[in-house]
Amino acid sequence: MKTKLGIFLAGCCLLAFTACEKDLQPYNTPGAWLNFAFRESSGDLITSSEGLYDEIYDTYYSFALQSATTGTDITQDTVWIEVSTMGFLSDQDRQVELQQVVTGENDAVSGVHYVAFDDPALLAKSYVPAGQNMASVPIVVLRDASLDQHDVVLKIAIKDNGVFKPGYEEFSTRTLHISAQLAKPSNWDAYYMDFMFGAYTPTKHALMIEWTGNLWDDAYVEELNNGDYGYLEYLATWMKEKLEEENQKRLDAGEDILREPDGTPVTFDMF
Repeated sequence: MKTKLGIFLAGCCLLAFTACEKDLQPYNTPGAWLNFAFRESSGDLITSSEGLYDEIYDTYYSFALQSATTGTDITQDTVWIEVSTMGFLSDQDRQVELQQVVTGENDAVSGVHYVAFDDPALLAKSYVPAGQNMASVPIVVLRDASLDQHDVVLKIAIKDNGVFKPGYEEFSTRTLHISAQLAKPSNWDAYYMDFMFGAYTPTKHALMIEWTGNLWDDAYVEELNNGDYGYLEYLATWMKEKLEEENQKRLDAGEDILREPDGTPVTFDMF
C-alpha cells in the first residue's frame, strides 16, 4: 500500500513539474536597459540594491591631486564611469548617452566645468562594445577659474536614446564632485577610512601628503585597504602622535595649533 502511494505521489509531482515546465516562456524581450555599475570594496559588482549606500553614488575628482600626481598643471582630464547592460547582448556596438540632473546646489555647467555629453568626440568613445555587457564611458572635466572659489556637482543620469533605456532606479544616477582643491578619494568611504583617521577634510589630506610623502589618492587608499591591517592601525596612531608633536611645536613658537578653515582643531580621532 505504501509503495503504491509513493508511486502515485511521485507521478503527481512529475505531472506538476511537466505542467510548470510547459508554462515557462523563453526570454525574448527585445529591449535593452543600462545601469551605472557600482562595486564593493572587494571589487565585486553590486547586483542588489541592498548592497548600495549613500556614499557609493559619489565620485570625487580633484585637479590639485591629479596635478600633484603627474607633476604638471592639468586643466582637462577624463573620468571613466562604468556601466552595465540588461537584456540580450548585441553583435554591434551600442551607443551610450548621458544627461545632467540639475540639483540646484553648485551645479556644474556644461562647456565650463565639463565637456557636453552630446559632443561628437565624446560620443564616439561612449558605447558598449559588441558582444559585451559592461563598458566604461568618459566624462571630460575642465578646470575653470570658478573652481578656485567652490567645488561643483555633476549629477549624471542614463539618457533614453532609443538604444538603451534607464535600468533600475537605484542604479540610474551617480554624482561627480569636481574640485580644484584636494578632494576626498572616491574609495575613502568604501574602505571606511573615517574609522581610522576621522572624518575627511582637505586640511587633513594636505597634512597626510606632507607627512608621509604619499598622495593619499584612490590608488594609495586601495593599497592600504588591501594591505596589512596592522600597518593601517599603525598609521592611524602615528597620525595622532604627529599632530600632537606639530601642535606642540607651534605652541612653543607662540603660534596657534593646526585648525580647519572654520576654526575647529584638526583631529585624527577614530570614530
